[in-house]
Amino acid sequence: MTCFTKCGNGCCPNSPRPIWVFGSCDTSNDVINPVIPTSYGFFENNLGGAVTSGNIIPVSLTSSRGSKITASTTTAGAVNLTPGTYEITYFVNGTIPASGTMSVGLRANGVAITGSTSTVSGTVGNQATVSKTIVLTVTSNTTLELYNTGSDSLTISNANIVVKEI
Repeated sequence: MTCFTKCGNGCCPNSPRPIWVFGSCDTSNDVINPVIPTSYGFFENNLGGAVTSGNIIPVSLTSSRGSKITASTTTAGAVNLTPGTYEITYFVNGTIPASGTMSVGLRANGVAITGSTSTVSGTVGNQATVSKTIVLTVTSNTTLELYNTGSDSLTISNANIVVKEI
């Protein structure tokens, strides 16, 4: 039997349970907490609006930790990264444009990041969601942009990017 918390000589079955516990009620418990990234940033756009083909979907910093991931001061709505390896997840909710395809991706210093594009097809005017998670290593200061990779103007209702140093 795994013991999550000791109460005297026995286990307390109704106590809060940590993420990982190794051991039993007869031995000491070794608790391993989840790794907390030294830097992370959460950026979002809840205002929505139209984004023309090839243009940035602007996001604003909402929450962060550390100094490696910041809001760009040179490219409005973009993210600055210092050298390191990052897990990047984005989510965009919008309206399927006239072509019937909604497509969004990421750029680093203005260059499309291979494998970062997410595309969905559907009925024109319907709501759709695209999302993607990638791992990106940058060797110099980098500006990260979420942008409309489709051929039509895209109307978004919200978007976000989560960047975690790994």
